[in-house]
Amino acid sequence: MKNLKRNVVRCFNVLKMNVCDTVPRCILHFFVTQLVDDLGRALEKENLVQFLQERKDIRDKRERCRKQSQALEKALPRTAGVLDKLLHMKQGSPVKSGKIY
Repeated sequence: MKNLKRNVVRCFNVLKMNVCDTVPRCILHFFVTQLVDDLGRALEKENLVQFLQERKDIRDKRERCRKQSQALEKALPRTAGVLDKLLHMKQGSPVKSGKIY
């Protein structure tokens, strides 16, 4: 009976921690969303929307970076095998006539 009570208390403590973590995040989310919407409306009202638009050179650079990142992610699994072989060779290098190769 003590074990059951202890487990129920632990479960409620975990739930309490989750709620204590989630509630401030939700409140912050709604505040930020409201602020962004209000700022957007204010900028539209003052015809300042062009300041929110991304410059073409920055957009092109971001696109190049995204493509490079995707290429590196594709290449990563291929390089893992090479790295393992290099580490194995360095750790297990043969010793001939007192010299380490």
